[in-house]
Amino acid sequence: MFVPSAFSFTDTKTQLAFIKAHPFALITTPDLQTTHAPLLVRQEGDKLVMTGHMARANPHWKTLDNTPVVAVFSGPHAYISPTWYASEPNVPTWNYVAVHAKGTVSIMDDEALPAALNELMQAFEPDYNPDTLKTSLIDYQQKLIRGIVGIEIKIDSLQGVHKLGQHKKAADMAGVCEGLKNSGDHESLALLDYMQRHDIGYAD
Repeated sequence: MFVPSAFSFTDTKTQLAFIKAHPFALITTPDLQTTHAPLLVRQEGDKLVMTGHMARANPHWKTLDNTPVVAVFSGPHAYISPTWYASEPNVPTWNYVAVHAKGTVSIMDDEALPAALNELMQAFEPDYNPDTLKTSLIDYQQKLIRGIVGIEIKIDSLQGVHKLGQHKKAADMAGVCEGLKNSGDHESLALLDYMQRHDIGYAD
């Protein structure tokens, strides 16, 4: 990923926090197959490992035998109009936040899959407790598990970008914040919220 130095964020803690906040990844392998899936990340010693799963009906998993992979985690993004800037001239652009995780993906052992699924459920369904499930629901889950394949990604590197106009003057950034606020669409407001939470921009 091309990342100008002004837009790069390299702090691992910040990158991991972003991934946990935006866990739905685009998984891409060298054969140009892609799959969208949520991924959980954890620390194992000095290594980072991501886990997730794919549908068994998805042929992509059949190529994941110690295969290079890029997982793209996308955050808020929005169109930026040149009319929002206080100075001239300017051009239209698109501001965004993302993290790319590069590593090696492999198929998870069947024995490890139930625990990985429980971890995924507990991450997104805090009240979920596998120990209190009814027998009928456990049987149903076991049936569904046969239709998926667990994956594990051992991460080699993380690369983060927040292209948010940080290089612009204060008046220009204030205009961008106001433009995002007035646009009213979900992505623009999400981008504005991200900028404000990270002290990028000058809107109230």
